Amino acid sequence: MVTTELDPDTGEGHIVLTPNNSATWRFNMAVWASLAFIAACISTIFLFMGLWLVFPFSGLEVLALYAGLHYVASRNGKTEVITFRDDKVIIEKGRNCSERIWEYQRSWAKIFVKSPAFRGYPKRIFIRSHGNELELGEFLNKQDKERLIRKLKKLVYA
Repeated sequence: MVTTELDPDTGEGHIVLTPNNSATWRFNMAVWASLAFIAACISTIFLFMGLWLVFPFSGLEVLALYAGLHYVASRNGKTEVITFRDDKVIIEKGRNCSERIWEYQRSWAKIFVKSPAFRGYPKRIFIRSHGNELELGEFLNKQDKERLIRKLKKLVYA
């Protein structure tokens, strides 16, 4: 998802890039809890029937589902903020806060769009200045990348 907050007169502002999330963490946990409850009920029935080995494997399945949901949710927590100031372009990447920060001189910064290696894949967007290159929005889908390309070209070359 590409969210912009820019001043058209000065060209200053910021662009926030986040992955598209299909569900919130709270919804994922509600689904997980309901599946865990169903698995516990079924495995308890098997336990009383004398098939006790079903119970621990059912627990392992529930834990594996939780681990998968946690992994996907943490990957979808990525955020990139591209800030445009009068003389600088500042890029911040992180999950809950800025973990890495890059600064480029606005007058020297150039946007490069590389074609995908395979047909059907999205383009790759890079900002480059003085030999330093950084990929932007690697987690975005095709439509969001096209929107980002239009915004960046308009701002960097303004």
